Amino acid sequence: MITNNNITYYHKTTDETLKLTTWTRYKFYGVWAFSRKGANVNQGYENSNNVEVRIPMELVEDTSIFTAGDIIAMGEQGTIEKQSDLNGKEFYNVTSIAINDFGNNPHIHLGGR
Repeated sequence: MITNNNITYYHKTTDETLKLTTWTRYKFYGVWAFSRKGANVNQGYENSNNVEVRIPMELVEDTSIFTAGDIIAMGEQGTIEKQSDLNGKEFYNVTSIAINDFGNNPHIHLGGR
């Protein structure tokens, strides 16, 4: 798999009793990422702001960390307490997850908006 980027992945957990949200940070070096930002005549502005990320399986210790609603941030980022801590950075909310653990290039395929 050709790799072109590093990402920081933030996994969201919520303590329902305390109403407290925490973000656990994971850094992945050597992933394939393709993002589209800006307006598209056929799709409109909202449908063209998305990302696809493929993380080689050898970089992943636990596939259960990937859930919809998590955050993908481009590059190496620091810890956050809330999503707005990433304002001004390129980041996306995870909308789809596929675990492709077969074939010549096993990987996690993430989609985000």
